[in-house]
Amino acid sequence: MVVVETDILVSLILSTEKHHREVVEIVKRVRPLALSPYSLVELDLLVSSRRIVVRDLEQFYRELSELLEFYGIRVLTPSPSHLAIAQSLRERYSITYFDSLHAATAIAQRDTLASYDRSYSRIEELRWIYPAKLLVESP
Repeated sequence: MVVVETDILVSLILSTEKHHREVVEIVKRVRPLALSPYSLVELDLLVSSRRIVVRDLEQFYRELSELLEFYGIRVLTPSPSHLAIAQSLRERYSITYFDSLHAATAIAQRDTLASYDRSYSRIEELRWIYPAKLLVESP
């Protein structure tokens, strides 16, 4: 399974994102995909801070749920173990709060994390893949 995080989700949702077309191809062709549960919280903070403008919040989240279901993207379950691993990753690698949670989720699941954020490549415990590579190789 490949775990995706907020940058993939935002690129899927917003057609104006530079990776939008590539991400659409990824979600059509790569199976199984799972979403880090912390991506939903991070997305909500982006919406709340108006970095992503949404007219009808209720409809937005309803359509997001339908989109994830349509593409068969499972939302993983949060776990206290993610928080413990994430804390360790922040101390060891000086990464952001949400990046640590996304990485911790993939590590705990023993899965590969796909993200456009190359800072994940520094995390020794993590199997990370640049999303474009998903279209030419399997993780």
